Amino acid sequence: MQYTNQTAEELELYRCTSSGIFQAQNSIWMKINFAFTFSLILLTFVISIKAVQVLKFRNVYSTGTQFLLYVILVNVNFNQLVYMVIRIRHLQKILSFSKDPCLIEFHNSECYYDNHLYMFSNYLATWLVCSLTFDRFLAYYTSKLYDDKRNSKRIGVMLVVGSLFFTLLCHLYIFYGVPRAGYVPSCQYPPQLALDTFQLATILKIVFTLFNCFVILLLLLVVVRKDRRIRHRNYDTNTRYFSFENVLTTKSILTIAVTQLLFSCLSSVAVTLVRHFEGGMSEYLFHTLTQYVTGLLYGNLSIPILIYLKTSQCITDRHKRITRMTLEPDLMESRMISLKKMWEK
Repeated sequence: MQYTNQTAEELELYRCTSSGIFQAQNSIWMKINFAFTFSLILLTFVISIKAVQVLKFRNVYSTGTQFLLYVILVNVNFNQLVYMVIRIRHLQKILSFSKDPCLIEFHNSECYYDNHLYMFSNYLATWLVCSLTFDRFLAYYTSKLYDDKRNSKRIGVMLVVGSLFFTLLCHLYIFYGVPRAGYVPSCQYPPQLALDTFQLATILKIVFTLFNCFVILLLLLVVVRKDRRIRHRNYDTNTRYFSFENVLTTKSILTIAVTQLLFSCLSSVAVTLVRHFEGGMSEYLFHTLTQYVTGLLYGNLSIPILIYLKTSQCITDRHKRITRMTLEPDLMESRMISLKKMWEK
């Protein structure tokens, strides 16, 4: 059912759900989705433990970047936890009122805390990943600041505070003063009277995400080109190694950022498309699809996996490079010997 141009009083009249939504709530696809969702959320919790361990005991990043990754992991697991609570309540509602279409939905007032926490942590995830990109940008152009651990940590804290500030602005824009009228199948749905602002915020999120991905690719190109120049023009061992490590860690961080952003963007695009074609599809299909494409479920799972894998890869590549450099003769000395032999001919 589409809720357009309706007042709070009119929405309150829809006490009993439609046949399409009622069938979707009781369908086998909804039950499969519960099992699928709970499995991915529990997997996120388990892999996050491994990610925290590798960050704490085998960290290869600056102090500020490490702090940002910790905060991102906390938000990822918090968002997954809130989403798990929402789906557990959803499952309980279906099991309790599977035969009563007038009691199987939630009144929006019942979703006040769940919905606010879920939406806030959802948008915070995007801003935190954008902060991670900005962190790499600062690390490249103001590298001396990152040499001091305290300065690096301060920058990380400032970026987190900035992310919280912009998330709060976005959250207030969508939800401030919106009456909690009407009924929803699950507490992950925004209130019907906030759908217009929610849709606009989603479109802006998609545009900003694509722009951020462009910045990531541009920054990666600049870092790689600088490393190539150093390898061809500079024969100082320390300079070459630090350039290699900068490329290594930047690639890892930006891979984490762009993957999460793409998952978030794909999810937002999918929700936008589903809502756009809502009028042309059955309510059964619409509300079933929504459970599979809504939220940061997949992006949240990718974060701890990528942190663990990319950090482990950084450590392995670092060991290989150090071993190769210690076994090879000094490049500067080798270059001077080669020039001397050419001169003597």
